Amino acid sequence: MPSRCHALFKEHLSTLGHLPESADWERVCEVFEPVEAKRSDTLLDSAKVAADLFYVCEGVAASFQTTHDGERQIARFFEAGQVCSNITSAWQKTVSEDELIALTDFVGLRIPFETFRSAFLHGGLLDTFWREAIFETLLFDKDILCAKTIRDVGTRYRFLATRYATVIGQVPDRDIARFLGITPQWLSRFLRNNRGS
Repeated sequence: MPSRCHALFKEHLSTLGHLPESADWERVCEVFEPVEAKRSDTLLDSAKVAADLFYVCEGVAASFQTTHDGERQIARFFEAGQVCSNITSAWQKTVSEDELIALTDFVGLRIPFETFRSAFLHGGLLDTFWREAIFETLLFDKDILCAKTIRDVGTRYRFLATRYATVIGQVPDRDIARFLGITPQWLSRFLRNNRGS
């Protein structure tokens, strides 16, 4: 029986022109498990090999990484319409180095990585959609890497406001600060000093 998560996924597919055949859709409903998580719930544990991908239907998740000095930083955000996981961990079957956490209430679909891998490599279940989704993720990751290496906080914040506009309104300022690599107090001062600019 299709869930609310499946309905949101189907709606997103249709807006992208990827409406699946009925047999494919039945398989989606059988294989892709609905996931609902509360804010701060762990979707992917850093101490385990990633076995799943998540398609975000509603809400925001983030990839947290712990630095050598024990500080937790946000590597990137994932919002509705994006695919998230630790692809390196899943593909190479190694323990994940980052943790995937729901920053808001989260609604999505859990896709077994082996199902995704088979579709990605050999065609089949919504293969074109998955190839496009992963390629878009890789391109976005490249943009994030470039933005995070810029020393100017204002430029990094403008990147965030442009590329993650919906995230800014949904997640706490402390998480925005983690992404930018600054303290929440520094972010508060920055926003106060840059109102209207």
